[in-house]
Amino acid sequence: MSPRTAADIYPLEGRDLALVTRDEIIESISAAPEIRWCENAPSLARVTSSAIVKWGRHIHLSEARNILYVAEHTKIRLPTIIDAWEAEDATEDDEFNTCYILMEYINGKVLIDIWDELDEIARRGIQSQIYEYICQLQNLDLKTPGPIGGGISEGALFTGYGAGPFGSPKDLEEWYNDRILVCHDYGHATHLLPGAFSGKFDKLVMCHLDLNKRNVLLDDEGKIWLIDWGLAGAYPPWFEKAQLAWGASGGWIMGLLGLIGEESYQDEVDQLLAIGFALTTGGYAKPRARPVKDIVGPVALQ
Repeated sequence: MSPRTAADIYPLEGRDLALVTRDEIIESISAAPEIRWCENAPSLARVTSSAIVKWGRHIHLSEARNILYVAEHTKIRLPTIIDAWEAEDATEDDEFNTCYILMEYINGKVLIDIWDELDEIARRGIQSQIYEYICQLQNLDLKTPGPIGGGISEGALFTGYGAGPFGSPKDLEEWYNDRILVCHDYGHATHLLPGAFSGKFDKLVMCHLDLNKRNVLLDDEGKIWLIDWGLAGAYPPWFEKAQLAWGASGGWIMGLLGLIGEESYQDEVDQLLAIGFALTTGGYAKPRARPVKDIVGPVALQ
């Protein structure tokens, strides 16, 4: 029996993807090898030896827009977007359309799979590269919070249900000040004054917000790639540190936090972590009615 070729394995191998229709790409998914970087990860179908499709109802076009923006404005290594679209297939049972992102396949190893095999020098080198990526993102100045091009903000810092979309930094600030009030309603974070986040959302930068080992690839040349930009967007510069510090443990996260620095935005990070109740158990709760002075706090009234 002759060995299998790439054309035998990947349904669109040898085709010019610029000429392949979206319907053909969707049809090819069922015949393509499936890739899952880890348990509960999104579905990835390798439709050619050099291209994959990320798809699902909880995948959003904003991820593709995030990648395109970062690719244009930084030197961070990340997959090239070939195409991205939504199918109009929402139903009563599934309120979201299915999103498809066709992108470059990066041939490499997922960091979570090889971390234990690396020596300390190699680990520090990778952490230093990711920190340098964080610095590049923090040099980007944006005006509207949330994913590039608009959309719901998702991830641990926005409850398990998402929040927004936010039209301005002020909208984002008010949402977090409301989270303080929810905490107060249930006896949490009582050391924070109402309006404690006022004035802390004026500067927005690009944040990845999911810097886990499963989202870092080491390619065959030893270069580092950063994938999975689904939670990324324009947020205050201290959000990246806060996300890392959220339940932080293990050498990978602690190493990144060490590079960012203990004193960097620590007050803001501590305040955000303090309202964890309103971002988890109390995520659905809204603040009870109260006098204006108890909503905005003394700082905002000055």
